[in-house]
Amino acid sequence: MFNQHLTLRGSPKVKKFIAILALAGLLAGCSTGPRPVLPSGQAAYELIPEGNVVAPRRQVIGPNDQLSINVFREPDLSVARAIVDNDGNIQVPLLGAVPAAGLTANEFARDLERRFGARYLVDPSVTVAITETSLRQVTVTGAVMQPGVFEMPSRISLVDAVALARGPSQVAKYNQVVVFRRVNGERVGGLFDLGRINAGIDPDIEILPGDQVIVGTDKLKQVYRDVLQTAPLFSTFAVFSRSF
Repeated sequence: MFNQHLTLRGSPKVKKFIAILALAGLLAGCSTGPRPVLPSGQAAYELIPEGNVVAPRRQVIGPNDQLSINVFREPDLSVARAIVDNDGNIQVPLLGAVPAAGLTANEFARDLERRFGARYLVDPSVTVAITETSLRQVTVTGAVMQPGVFEMPSRISLVDAVALARGPSQVAKYNQVVVFRRVNGERVGGLFDLGRINAGIDPDIEILPGDQVIVGTDKLKQVYRDVLQTAPLFSTFAVFSRSF
């Protein structure tokens, strides 16, 4: 029986279990996640505004949308089929890449008139139409139950986006939820506290098509979950102790 006890103590499963307990104790005294390197708190809300998900959404131009651009009496400057690139820009004759994402067709037309009028044309008249709309999607990854790319049914908030992924997982770190977004062709990000948002302390934010949401992982929760998965070993120890 003594030899059997030694064999059990030296088994790979027991060694793994002891290592997990040691790691759990180590993590208990230190930080359980990466230090934030993105704007957080008020700085994050200034970069990615709160928005208003209950208001009717204007039809705005988005990446991969197809537009028609007509410059009155200037067929060489008109474009029958123009595609918005992933950075939200569109190629326009003489002007090159012009930011279009986030604007309505009418707003984009007025912007083109200003640009043409400043350098090339006298009193230009431009009309823009969105001829084909791409799918509006959001990517939700990290510590969620079902990571993936989801079609946005309407205007949604950060809480709604996480719900599309079946909610946070058991190892989610609620105060480390990152939202990445393209703003004027530049990828920006902010760090938000989903726990404070759920409690009504911090405002929720509107998630826009093309955003990426990443829910952080709590390392300590992950270790404890691994410990619980190894819990059946406790019964082995108990039975063996009585036998010894």
